[in-house]
Amino acid sequence: MTDTVGTRPAAPRRYLQSHEREAQIVERAIELFALKGFAVSTRDIAAHCGVTQPLLYRYFPNKQALIDRIYREVYLSRWNPEWETLIRDRSRPIRDRLVAYFESYTEAITANEWVRIFMFGAMEEPQINQRYLSMLHDRILCPILEEVRADLGLPPPSPERQAIELEVVWALHSSFFYIGVRRWIYRLPVPADMPTVVDTRVRAFLAGMRAIAVA
Repeated sequence: MTDTVGTRPAAPRRYLQSHEREAQIVERAIELFALKGFAVSTRDIAAHCGVTQPLLYRYFPNKQALIDRIYREVYLSRWNPEWETLIRDRSRPIRDRLVAYFESYTEAITANEWVRIFMFGAMEEPQINQRYLSMLHDRILCPILEEVRADLGLPPPSPERQAIELEVVWALHSSFFYIGVRRWIYRLPVPADMPTVVDTRVRAFLAGMRAIAVA
Protein backbone atom coordinates (compact mmCIF):
# COMPACT_ATOMS: atom_id res chain seq x y z
CA MET A 1 0.00 0.00 0.00
CA THR A 2 1.30 3.45 -0.87
CA ASP A 3 1.86 5.65 2.15
CA THR A 4 -0.17 8.82 1.66
CA VAL A 5 0.01 10.15 5.21
CA GLY A 6 0.61 13.91 5.22
CA THR A 7 -0.20 14.35 1.53
CA ARG A 8 -3.25 15.76 -0.14
CA PRO A 9 -4.38 15.77 -3.74
CA ALA A 10 -3.42 18.82 -5.74
CA ALA A 11 -6.13 21.45 -5.86
CA PRO A 12 -7.88 21.53 -9.21
CA ARG A 13 -6.78 24.35 -11.43
CA ARG A 14 -9.46 27.03 -11.44
CA TYR A 15 -10.79 28.02 -14.83
CA LEU A 16 -10.40 31.73 -15.41
CA GLN A 17 -13.08 33.80 -17.01
CA SER A 18 -12.00 35.75 -20.08
CA HIS A 19 -11.78 39.08 -18.25
CA GLU A 20 -9.81 37.44 -15.43
CA ARG A 21 -7.32 35.93 -17.86
CA GLU A 22 -6.87 39.26 -19.62
CA ALA A 23 -6.28 41.05 -16.31
CA GLN A 24 -3.74 38.39 -15.32
CA ILE A 25 -1.86 38.79 -18.61
CA VAL A 26 -1.71 42.56 -18.14
CA GLU A 27 -0.53 42.27 -14.54
CA ARG A 28 2.26 39.84 -15.41
CA ALA A 29 3.27 41.76 -18.51
CA ILE A 30 3.68 44.86 -16.34
CA GLU A 31 5.98 42.84 -14.07
CA LEU A 32 8.05 41.70 -17.05
CA PHE A 33 8.31 45.12 -18.70
CA ALA A 34 9.29 46.70 -15.38
CA LEU A 35 12.02 44.07 -15.01
CA LYS A 36 13.40 43.82 -18.55
CA GLY A 37 11.97 46.65 -20.61
CA PHE A 38 9.98 46.58 -23.83
CA ALA A 39 12.52 44.70 -25.97
CA VAL A 40 11.20 41.33 -24.83
CA SER A 41 9.55 39.13 -27.46
CA THR A 42 5.94 38.01 -27.46
CA ARG A 43 7.27 34.51 -26.76
CA ASP A 44 8.92 35.85 -23.59
CA ILE A 45 5.74 37.69 -22.65
CA ALA A 46 3.59 34.59 -23.11
CA ALA A 47 5.99 32.46 -21.08
CA HIS A 48 6.07 34.96 -18.23
CA CYS A 49 2.28 35.20 -18.28
CA GLY A 50 1.90 31.41 -18.27
CA VAL A 51 -0.01 31.29 -21.55
CA THR A 52 0.70 30.20 -25.09
CA GLN A 53 1.45 32.72 -27.81
CA PRO A 54 -1.81 31.93 -29.63
CA LEU A 55 -3.74 32.60 -26.42
CA LEU A 56 -1.83 35.84 -25.88
CA TYR A 57 -2.81 36.95 -29.39
CA ARG A 58 -6.47 36.20 -28.65
CA TYR A 59 -6.41 39.02 -26.12
CA PHE A 60 -3.82 41.30 -27.72
CA PRO A 61 -3.41 40.95 -31.52
CA ASN A 62 0.10 42.37 -31.39
CA LYS A 63 2.69 43.63 -28.94
CA GLN A 64 1.74 47.27 -29.49
CA ALA A 65 -1.82 46.55 -28.41
CA LEU A 66 -0.49 45.13 -25.14
CA ILE A 67 1.79 48.14 -24.66
CA ASP A 68 -1.15 50.48 -25.20
CA ARG A 69 -3.13 48.59 -22.57
CA ILE A 70 -0.24 48.82 -20.13
CA TYR A 71 -0.04 52.57 -20.75
CA ARG A 72 -3.69 52.85 -19.72
CA GLU A 73 -3.23 50.56 -16.74
CA VAL A 74 -0.01 52.02 -15.35
CA TYR A 75 -0.43 55.70 -16.21
CA LEU A 76 -4.00 56.66 -17.02
CA SER A 77 -5.55 54.55 -14.26
CA ARG A 78 -3.43 56.40 -11.70
CA TRP A 79 -4.25 59.82 -13.05
CA ASN A 80 -6.58 61.57 -10.63
CA PRO A 81 -8.82 64.17 -12.34
CA GLU A 82 -9.20 65.86 -8.96
CA TRP A 83 -5.60 67.07 -9.30
CA GLU A 84 -6.67 69.40 -12.09
CA THR A 85 -9.54 70.80 -10.01
CA LEU A 86 -7.33 71.15 -6.94
CA ILE A 87 -4.70 73.23 -8.73
CA ARG A 88 -7.32 75.74 -9.90
CA ASP A 89 -9.24 75.97 -6.60
CA ARG A 90 -8.61 79.62 -5.69
CA SER A 91 -10.54 79.28 -2.46
CA ARG A 92 -7.32 77.77 -1.08
CA PRO A 93 -3.88 79.42 -0.86
CA ILE A 94 -1.59 78.49 -3.72
CA ARG A 95 0.93 76.90 -1.36
CA ASP A 96 -1.73 74.61 0.15
CA ARG A 97 -2.91 73.59 -3.31
CA LEU A 98 0.56 72.73 -4.55
CA VAL A 99 1.50 70.84 -1.38
CA ALA A 100 -1.70 68.77 -1.54
CA TYR A 101 -1.18 68.05 -5.23
CA PHE A 102 2.46 67.01 -4.96
CA GLU A 103 1.83 64.82 -1.92
CA SER A 104 -0.88 62.96 -3.81
CA TYR A 105 0.98 62.84 -7.13
CA THR A 106 4.24 61.61 -5.59
CA GLU A 107 2.44 58.80 -3.83
CA ALA A 108 0.83 57.75 -7.12
CA ILE A 109 3.92 57.74 -9.34
CA THR A 110 6.83 56.53 -7.23
CA ALA A 111 5.84 52.85 -7.32
CA ASN A 112 8.44 50.45 -8.71
CA GLU A 113 6.61 49.49 -11.92
CA TRP A 114 5.63 53.10 -12.70
CA VAL A 115 9.19 54.38 -12.44
CA ARG A 116 10.92 51.49 -14.19
CA ILE A 117 8.45 51.28 -17.08
CA PHE A 118 8.71 55.03 -17.54
CA MET A 119 12.50 54.80 -17.71
CA PHE A 120 12.46 51.86 -20.12
CA GLY A 121 9.82 53.66 -22.17
CA ALA A 122 12.05 56.71 -22.57
CA MET A 123 14.64 54.54 -24.29
CA GLU A 124 12.56 51.91 -26.08
CA GLU A 125 8.95 53.12 -26.47
CA PRO A 126 9.18 56.92 -26.23
CA GLN A 127 5.61 57.45 -27.45
CA ILE A 128 4.39 56.25 -24.02
CA ASN A 129 6.33 58.99 -22.27
CA GLN A 130 5.47 61.59 -24.89
CA ARG A 131 1.74 60.95 -24.57
CA TYR A 132 1.89 61.11 -20.80
CA LEU A 133 4.11 64.19 -20.63
CA SER A 134 1.95 66.01 -23.14
CA MET A 135 -1.06 65.41 -20.88
CA LEU A 136 0.97 66.51 -17.86
CA HIS A 137 2.08 69.71 -19.64
CA ASP A 138 -1.44 70.71 -20.65
CA ARG A 139 -3.39 69.69 -17.56
CA ILE A 140 -0.93 70.32 -14.73
CA LEU A 141 2.18 72.33 -15.59
CA CYS A 142 0.56 75.16 -17.53
CA PRO A 143 -2.23 75.52 -14.95
CA ILE A 144 0.35 75.65 -12.13
CA LEU A 145 2.12 78.51 -13.88
CA GLU A 146 -1.17 80.30 -14.50
CA GLU A 147 -2.21 79.96 -10.86
CA VAL A 148 1.13 81.08 -9.49
CA ARG A 149 1.13 84.18 -11.69
CA ALA A 150 -2.48 84.93 -10.73
CA ASP A 151 -1.52 84.63 -7.06
CA LEU A 152 1.27 87.17 -7.69
CA GLY A 153 -1.17 89.50 -9.41
CA LEU A 154 0.55 89.15 -12.78
CA PRO A 155 -1.05 88.89 -16.22
CA PRO A 156 -0.34 85.97 -18.57
CA PRO A 157 3.29 86.09 -19.72
CA SER A 158 4.56 86.51 -23.25
CA PRO A 159 5.23 83.23 -25.09
CA GLU A 160 8.95 83.68 -24.60
CA ARG A 161 8.59 84.36 -20.88
CA GLN A 162 6.13 81.50 -20.46
CA ALA A 163 8.66 79.06 -21.94
CA ILE A 164 11.28 80.17 -19.42
CA GLU A 165 8.97 80.03 -16.42
CA LEU A 166 7.59 76.65 -17.47
CA GLU A 167 11.12 75.31 -17.21
CA VAL A 168 11.04 76.23 -13.54
CA VAL A 169 7.73 74.40 -13.12
CA TRP A 170 9.17 71.37 -14.95
CA ALA A 171 12.16 71.38 -12.60
CA LEU A 172 9.93 71.32 -9.52
CA HIS A 173 7.68 68.61 -10.91
CA SER A 174 10.53 66.39 -12.11
CA SER A 175 12.20 66.55 -8.71
CA PHE A 176 9.46 64.36 -7.25
CA PHE A 177 9.74 61.74 -9.98
CA TYR A 178 13.47 61.68 -9.30
CA ILE A 179 12.73 60.41 -5.80
CA GLY A 180 11.33 57.28 -7.42
CA VAL A 181 14.38 57.04 -9.68
CA ARG A 182 16.69 57.18 -6.67
CA ARG A 183 14.76 54.39 -4.99
CA TRP A 184 14.01 51.98 -7.83
CA ILE A 185 16.79 52.67 -10.35
CA TYR A 186 19.78 53.77 -8.27
CA ARG A 187 18.69 51.74 -5.22
CA LEU A 188 19.50 54.63 -2.91
CA PRO A 189 17.64 55.69 0.24
CA VAL A 190 14.95 58.32 -0.12
CA PRO A 191 13.49 60.74 2.44
CA ALA A 192 11.14 59.18 4.95
CA ASP A 193 9.36 62.45 5.78
CA MET A 194 7.83 63.22 2.40
CA PRO A 195 5.35 65.85 3.66
CA THR A 196 8.25 67.99 4.89
CA VAL A 197 10.15 67.46 1.63
CA VAL A 198 7.10 68.47 -0.41
CA ASP A 199 6.39 71.55 1.69
CA THR A 200 10.02 72.69 1.58
CA ARG A 201 10.30 72.31 -2.19
CA VAL A 202 7.00 74.10 -2.79
CA ARG A 203 8.04 77.01 -0.57
CA ALA A 204 11.40 77.26 -2.36
CA PHE A 205 9.60 77.16 -5.73
CA LEU A 206 7.17 79.92 -4.80
CA ALA A 207 9.94 82.09 -3.42
CA GLY A 208 11.86 81.61 -6.65
CA MET A 209 8.84 82.46 -8.78
CA ARG A 210 8.30 85.67 -6.82
CA ALA A 211 11.91 86.57 -7.63
CA ILE A 212 11.84 85.81 -11.36
CA ALA A 213 8.23 86.31 -12.53
CA VAL A 214 7.73 89.49 -14.54
CA ALA A 215 4.71 91.25 -16.00
